[in-house]
Amino acid sequence: MNKILFAFLAISAAASLAYAGDWEFLYQSADIGYSVYGNSLGDPTAPSNDDKKIAFAVKGKAAREIFEAIGPDKKDSCSQEPGVRFRSKDDEKIIYTKDRKGIYACYFGFDLKSGKSIGGSIC
Repeated sequence: MNKILFAFLAISAAASLAYAGDWEFLYQSADIGYSVYGNSLGDPTAPSNDDKKIAFAVKGKAAREIFEAIGPDKKDSCSQEPGVRFRSKDDEKIIYTKDRKGIYACYFGFDLKSGKSIGGSIC
């Protein structure tokens, strides 16, 4: 049993080293938009010192990579359009979509006063 465990660990370590040699941690450019606001996404107002939130929209390659890493698809209560795919995390505070044209988007936000995750889009 120890020989099998040792062989598995040796193979895993070799595979990790081979993969690590091909991969490097880099920040990459992304197509990102944002809006700073107060109140709520459904009724936004100018931000104030007491009420400041930020919503992000990520599109393009970064959105596709995130979408493909998150799964599975879920039922989208906002769109019943055929060909639209929907995924979410954090009680739907983070939304990932792929429309029928193949365009990916991710939406999320933060309350800048509390630091808590909030939604970044609404229906």
